[in-house]
Amino acid sequence: MGVTGTGVANSLAGQDISFVRGSGLQGSPAITNGYGVQFTWQPSSKFALNGWFSTVYPRLIGKGDGNILTYALTFALPDFGKEGNLLGLVVGAEPYLTRFNGGNPQPFRVDIPLHIEAFYRYQLVDHISITPGFIWLTNPNQDSRNASDVIATIRTTFQF
Repeated sequence: MGVTGTGVANSLAGQDISFVRGSGLQGSPAITNGYGVQFTWQPSSKFALNGWFSTVYPRLIGKGDGNILTYALTFALPDFGKEGNLLGLVVGAEPYLTRFNGGNPQPFRVDIPLHIEAFYRYQLVDHISITPGFIWLTNPNQDSRNASDVIATIRTTFQF
């Protein structure tokens, strides 16, 4: 079950829903309308700015309606330090539930769950790169009472 966002958003505040077809779990039928916009602006070969904003309106038939938001800005510096390298920064909010009207939602907070990420792809040789990075998650599960999380990452890419 690949889901993205807070647990509150994924469960619509604890509503009786099932995302896994054939799981045997009985859930409420749902309709979802989603809208989004994305942009990319690259004023030079050494800098790019990207972003997105999405809003999703889930409706549990006969139970209620909600709203989920997600948005971000990304900054990229291609060839930073040497050709093939990439310095990147992402600042945004993972999908979070802003409201749910109707049904029987569990109480939830609407503290914005920020995702702040920095990474640096270093091109070792033509077909091998290594990318260390750090991710800082504020207000996990859209609740400021939860301690922030910091995640360190490292990825090695082999291209053939």
